[in-house]
Amino acid sequence: MDFDSCFNAYVGIALRMSMLLIALPILSYLSKFLQIACSQRFSQHIGVLVGHFIFYGGLAFVTVNILHEFGFNVTALLGAAGVIGVAIGFASQTSVSNIISGFFLLLEHPFSIGDMIKSGDVVGIAESIDLLAVRVRTLDNKLVRIPNEIVLKHSLVNLTYYPVKRIDLLVSVTYASATDSIVFRINNTITKNKIFLTNPAPIILMNKIGQLDYDPQIRMFFSVRTWVAKEKFSSGASALIEQLKNEFDTDGIIITVAQVN
Repeated sequence: MDFDSCFNAYVGIALRMSMLLIALPILSYLSKFLQIACSQRFSQHIGVLVGHFIFYGGLAFVTVNILHEFGFNVTALLGAAGVIGVAIGFASQTSVSNIISGFFLLLEHPFSIGDMIKSGDVVGIAESIDLLAVRVRTLDNKLVRIPNEIVLKHSLVNLTYYPVKRIDLLVSVTYASATDSIVFRINNTITKNKIFLTNPAPIILMNKIGQLDYDPQIRMFFSVRTWVAKEKFSSGASALIEQLKNEFDTDGIIITVAQVN
């Protein structure tokens, strides 16, 4: 092979490789642009899926074209890949089931990325919905991977689907306490704190008259229901419990407060 032929061959290789080097940043920019656009128009979940589809689909297209330029029989390669794909599909039915379940989750859209969900014993923030699994960051900052099939088959609770959430407390005071005064002071404590909503209005009802397990003294139990914005739900209950204690401590009234899940 003479010098000109070698030079032309190397130039051809360099041009083909440059196609890949140029395509990668273009695909990366295009996928991110479409991801942001779809996230704003639809949801963050759909945006992530579209971004991944554009990037990896485009990368596969460019790779096939480069292989074709190098002289590979792309048709034969795709045929072999199809046969291998069928074999892998039979050998990995669980993975296929998870992929199909992922598409059903996308269509049903029971939650979005950033929502707080509960699936089985796992409670946390949904960080991604991938082809095979949902990734959840728990409240103590651990990453939990839940297969899509498990999420679809079992009950799922979206804790932040609606803009407001209700806090339920059970407050008890001694039997000798004046009922009207107790209700007034609980309601006054709630209305003084702006994190508790006035619409829906708080509800304070007599729940029962009885005894605590560890105390033979007869007590009155009040069911306290108040609403907060979903962003304040995790801190709202503890704030209200502390404020109720301080309110009744001023008159030396001993209360018990428990959050009802």
